[in-house]
Amino acid sequence: MTPSSAPQWLRFFSLITFNFSFCRDEVFGSAASGVPKMPVSGGVEPTRPALGLHADRERPPRIFVAAPSRFSGRKDVSHMCALPRDWAAALAICALSLIFQGCAQKPPFEKPPIPVKVIAVEPAESEAGLRYSATLAPREQVNLAFKVGGYVDAILQPAGPDGKIHDLQKGDRVAKGTVLARLRDSDYLAKLNHARSALEEARASLAQATREFDRAERLLEQNVVAKDLFDKAKEKLDVTKARAKGAESQVEEATIQLQDTVLRSPLDSLVVDRFLERGTLVAPGTRAFVLADLGSVKAVFGVPDYLLREVKRGDALKVSVEALHNREFRGFVTAVSPSADPRSRVFQVEITVDNPGLQLKDGMIASVQLGGSTADNPLPVVPLNAVVRPPGDPHGYMVFTIAQDSGKQRAAGRRVAIGKVFANKVAVTDGLKVGEKVITLGATIVSEGAHVAIIP
Repeated sequence: MTPSSAPQWLRFFSLITFNFSFCRDEVFGSAASGVPKMPVSGGVEPTRPALGLHADRERPPRIFVAAPSRFSGRKDVSHMCALPRDWAAALAICALSLIFQGCAQKPPFEKPPIPVKVIAVEPAESEAGLRYSATLAPREQVNLAFKVGGYVDAILQPAGPDGKIHDLQKGDRVAKGTVLARLRDSDYLAKLNHARSALEEARASLAQATREFDRAERLLEQNVVAKDLFDKAKEKLDVTKARAKGAESQVEEATIQLQDTVLRSPLDSLVVDRFLERGTLVAPGTRAFVLADLGSVKAVFGVPDYLLREVKRGDALKVSVEALHNREFRGFVTAVSPSADPRSRVFQVEITVDNPGLQLKDGMIASVQLGGSTADNPLPVVPLNAVVRPPGDPHGYMVFTIAQDSGKQRAAGRRVAIGKVFANKVAVTDGLKVGEKVITLGATIVSEGAHVAIIP
């Protein structure tokens, strides 16, 4: 019996008992004295024929009592008690049944099901299906800069698709040896002329010193001059020769500087970027253009250490590009890094792919497929978040499947053995079959036999 319902039913039962006792005493008298407590008038209602379907039955006589009114001496029909004689037991039984019904215990509380997500176990892709994301890069990319400083005098102006002339810009194709930009060369031309003048002067001095040396040498043979005069002539000749060589070097240097005022393309390429404008003053080493050779591209990706044995220089691999509707290109491994990246701990691999139509662009994302064989019995794989540790076993692995129990879905733990990891999935070598459903979301909060509800 609950605390809130007990007083209500007790009051109801007390009220029924009081009314029945009142009517009994008023009609038959008190059980102690045998006489009525107050003057009453009444009698036994005569037997009347029943109406309706039960016309052949007679209604039982009813005892009625008319008590004096509380406020007047007349009889008040509102206090009349008209009850069949056998209603007392019936009222008592009803009251007791209601009391016991209110005191009955409620069913035990049942926990609501735990919402979980499930996924069907899929077969693992074969070694041929292992794919890695790769980034496309030009086979060769160069940053062009002026070796000398000066004012930008001219920039190559090719014709655009509309036939109009424009300064060289991103995406323009240039051939090897094409002049891309020029600096104002008047200063360097003046330096070259000055170096040439110095060279002519040095050559003239050399010619004079050569004649003086020849004359001193003949006189020395004739014993006409002293040997010290011959030595002086020889020394002067050596000095003028050195000056002449220095002048020639200055002319070469001035010529190179004059040539460096012109910037040429070192390869057939595309313009990736331009960093100068006509009339700007540039310093030596200032970057002017970025050129890239996209005649062939490199697909660069990383592989873990256990797959290095699958990748060797010269291997033919397939590269597919999603941006080109998953078109596949054939390439060859041209480089495998001997050391792992210190952050990602993977080894960089480069695949060279021909790009005759220039459809492959710098920075595109590609997918590289490794291997070339297909397994006959692929292993099942499950998401990593479906694998948990068994209770009491810190070294084992288990998953939760769905079992039916009396129409309810319950979690059923199953020990498994795991194998290789493929991205966000892991292969199961023992304990599961392809097609079975395992719990993914909620696997860490359910327990053996827990009532679960599958959510989409």
